[in-house]
Amino acid sequence: MKINLFVNCPRAPKFERGPLTAMVRRILEEEKKAADMISLVLVDDVYLLEVNKKFLNHNYRTDVISFDLADGGAIEGEIYISVDRARIQARRYKVSLEKEVLRLMVHGILHLCGWDDATRSQKLRMRKRENTFIEPFFDRHGRR
Repeated sequence: MKINLFVNCPRAPKFERGPLTAMVRRILEEEKKAADMISLVLVDDVYLLEVNKKFLNHNYRTDVISFDLADGGAIEGEIYISVDRARIQARRYKVSLEKEVLRLMVHGILHLCGWDDATRSQKLRMRKRENTFIEPFFDRHGRR
């Protein structure tokens, strides 16, 4: 499995590839999913708004967009994350920018694994699942 991390935003937090790759592998293992390739792309609001307009016909800002590129079989996908939205949300939730960006990465991966968050109960279940991956990552790597 190949995991790509593209940073197209100078204000993005730095992530060590090893721990990030291990977390992605753990998510896939626990979700019982195989993956060929996952690309994580950190961008700004302007870029993600253009992606949202062009591919989803939505004219509003968002924090994360996942694209499932697989045609059956193993997961292949791209996850775009707005660092600007993450910064606003980090302040609102009183967490670090790094933790909020990581939460959005996990959120996007869960979407690629088939999770949905269309209803309130689905959102709550998904948030709980996100936390099962985020909290251990921060505990092991001493970040907050």
